[in-house]
Amino acid sequence: MKRNLVLASVGALVIGALASLSAVAQTCANPYRWQPPAEPAQPALGGTTCSGDTTASGYCGGNFDAPGPAFVILSTFTSNRTATRLSLTGGGAGFDPVVYFSPASSPCGSNAACGATTDTGTPIDLSGAGDVPDGDWFIIVTAASIDGAGACGQFALQANGSFPVALQSFSVD
Repeated sequence: MKRNLVLASVGALVIGALASLSAVAQTCANPYRWQPPAEPAQPALGGTTCSGDTTASGYCGGNFDAPGPAFVILSTFTSNRTATRLSLTGGGAGFDPVVYFSPASSPCGSNAACGATTDTGTPIDLSGAGDVPDGDWFIIVTAASIDGAGACGQFALQANGSFPVALQSFSVD
């Protein structure tokens, strides 16, 4: 009985965390900061694009339309990362999620240049010689160009390791 109560409580916390993540729009002005931890079996980042950013008319220099809102993530990739791939899952009727990496030095949501892109079929190579050089990146999850206007839905991103940030400074007052 006690074990079931503990399991139910943990399950409620996980569902609550995902629901609260989805309830707050993750936009270009307020991106979600994500740095996966080093554990090999870490949880996926999940959410919805439905209440996300709608400032973009397109992505990747105008090469891809922006039919629906976007969930915007800001991450820092460093040479000490252990992640070698990033996988996208999710979607449903009328919503085919895609991921666009855009350098954080470019304005978010303004047809900025793209780095790596993918859909649910192929993971992005995050290894040192892969598709994502070191630096700060917007990871934009949105509807594919083939989807209709306003298309949105659930997604999950899973990294198989970490892309940690090194401590730059530390002080105690």
